[in-house]
Amino acid sequence: MKSLALTLIAGLMAVTTPSNAQSNNPYGVAIRVNDRVVTNFEVNQRVLLLQAFGTTGDLSKTAKEQLVEDRLRLQAAASAGLQVTEEEIEAGVDEFAGRANLTGEQLYQFVAQRGAAKESMQDFVRAGLLWRNLVQARFGARASVSEDEIDTTLNLISGQAQQSILFSEIRLPLDQRGDEQTLELADQLSKSIQSEAAFASAARRYSRAPSRARSGRLDWLPVAQLPAALAGQIMALQPGEVTAPVTLGATVGLFQLRGVRDDPPSSEQVVSVTYVTVDVPGEPGSDRLTSDAQKLINDVDTCPDLRAQSERFAIPGFVDHSEDIRAVPDQVAITLAGLDRNEASYYPNSAGTLTVVMLCDRLRDLPEGARENIRNGLFSQRIGGLGQGYLQELKGDAVIVYP
Repeated sequence: MKSLALTLIAGLMAVTTPSNAQSNNPYGVAIRVNDRVVTNFEVNQRVLLLQAFGTTGDLSKTAKEQLVEDRLRLQAAASAGLQVTEEEIEAGVDEFAGRANLTGEQLYQFVAQRGAAKESMQDFVRAGLLWRNLVQARFGARASVSEDEIDTTLNLISGQAQQSILFSEIRLPLDQRGDEQTLELADQLSKSIQSEAAFASAARRYSRAPSRARSGRLDWLPVAQLPAALAGQIMALQPGEVTAPVTLGATVGLFQLRGVRDDPPSSEQVVSVTYVTVDVPGEPGSDRLTSDAQKLINDVDTCPDLRAQSERFAIPGFVDHSEDIRAVPDQVAITLAGLDRNEASYYPNSAGTLTVVMLCDRLRDLPEGARENIRNGLFSQRIGGLGQGYLQELKGDAVIVYP
């Protein structure tokens, strides 16, 4: 499943009884966020939803953190006068359920069997829709993609210079230390690392990518298969230099150049890929989570195998992807670049767990709707970053009190 970073809205009154009574009262105040409250009932419902989707770890802490962030999202949407209809909510539930190959009604039944109310699921989706609409309204113009940019991307796909680069990586999950501390650590490492040995040591200590076992070292990768912006940043370095922190989905990456080479010319360019992803539930950052992801990889040999074996988790589900290579999310593109057909790896996702990804094929022809896929991919990357920055501003200005 994709990330459960959305939440339930506040609809229950605050009470002013003593703290012990508050904690035992399902409608008592658990958190105050500006002029709104999060109730004990909402925290309990979020915990049940997290359990339903296979999340482990300190669920109460995770639920409270997510509810605070989403209360801020909802306040911002309300201030902008945004609303969603019941029909839009039901369509959103169907869309969300479809990511796990379920219908909306099946999803309602699944969470109800685990104690979470249908209304909680609807509020969960309502918050996500409102935030998406707010971010698009606020930043849509800044994130728009021009026809020239699409043409440039297509030219990169079809005419990229035949080069490969050798580099090392460190990937830091944002959820492990929190956004601010993770970015501070990444900035510190970027400025302090002066050698390949120092980068390798930092990778072994901090990185949560599979390459950690190899001190962060990756093999030669074709430039054409990497995200264009990232490849440009790496190739602008001198050997041994390190990039500034690069946000890649749910992680922050650091990359150290080790070499560049020219490859023999080829008349055929890979322009699109097909792949399968499976989200692995578990406690973020735990050895058990990594072990479960690696076991899934070891148990499958082909993409059909991975689809079948996805049923071992709490909500069986895989997602098939067919995308032009420049529309693949950066974090996924880096992982796919190091894979051969029917090989798999994993990367940290926005839920704090891991996603297993298997490459099914690299194709020489653009899929139908390539220009629109490129536009949507570039737009999503830009507006996602703008939305995350806006959320951090809201958190910085908020008054958050735990009674």
